[in-house]
Amino acid sequence: MTLSEIAKKLSLAGIEDHGCEAALLVCHFMNISRAVLLADGRTKDYSSPALEKAVEKRCTRYPLQYIIGKWEFFGLEFEVNENCLIPRPDTEILCEEAIRLLKPNGKLLDLCTGSGCIAAAVLHAGKNTVGIAVELYPETAALAEKNIKNLGLADRCRVITGDACTDLFPDDEKFDVITANPPYVTADEMNSLEPELDAEPSHALTDGGDGLSIIEAIVRIYSRHLVRDGVMLIEHGASQADAVKRIAEENGLSCRCIKDYGGNDRCSVMEFGK
Repeated sequence: MTLSEIAKKLSLAGIEDHGCEAALLVCHFMNISRAVLLADGRTKDYSSPALEKAVEKRCTRYPLQYIIGKWEFFGLEFEVNENCLIPRPDTEILCEEAIRLLKPNGKLLDLCTGSGCIAAAVLHAGKNTVGIAVELYPETAALAEKNIKNLGLADRCRVITGDACTDLFPDDEKFDVITANPPYVTADEMNSLEPELDAEPSHALTDGGDGLSIIEAIVRIYSRHLVRDGVMLIEHGASQADAVKRIAEENGLSCRCIKDYGGNDRCSVMEFGK
């Protein structure tokens, strides 16, 4: 198959960014760089059973990221599989704000960590910062731990398996910044998601209801684990900002919302009143 033929197959399968994805698949399965691919041109034949199988699988709308087994987030490479959500650019705005707010020698708590991408991105950028990442499912926690180790952060970030809807820490354990990207897709919205999301773990996408139950539990339980001038950052859906603000205020926190780079309300920043 040539690069053009692969791109055409992906296009016919309804994949919008077919040219870029074709290049990524060829580079990965032929073990060549993008520069070599460009030099080869679009008509060079790439014969590889693994590549052909991968193209066919992608044409079923199985996620490219799981096929490749890794994905870049915040300039860092993460291993990904069906045990975790695929890291998305929408979440980077949360990381940017957390990095800005986490002071040197600060302590981070990342709930619903999944691949560990938020915890790793924030701590990788921070000076002398430490953290704890919490994940409900053991297989996913193991993946987060592997990613954190691969990025050289194992001595600064501990991964624990636990339910973010319960209090996992003693009363006197406090954090400077608490982050979370919890399941917030509503049950109704699950019926209209793109086909690729069928392969991602549904429990990491939705609470099965209005998308707010886990957010409410996190704010209610973990606000008590913030230092007095600490900050909690929670990712949510574009239409949920007002509801999340109400939850924050009911728990004694002020709340402001920041938008992602698509211009959508994406992350609420909560803190105690000054």
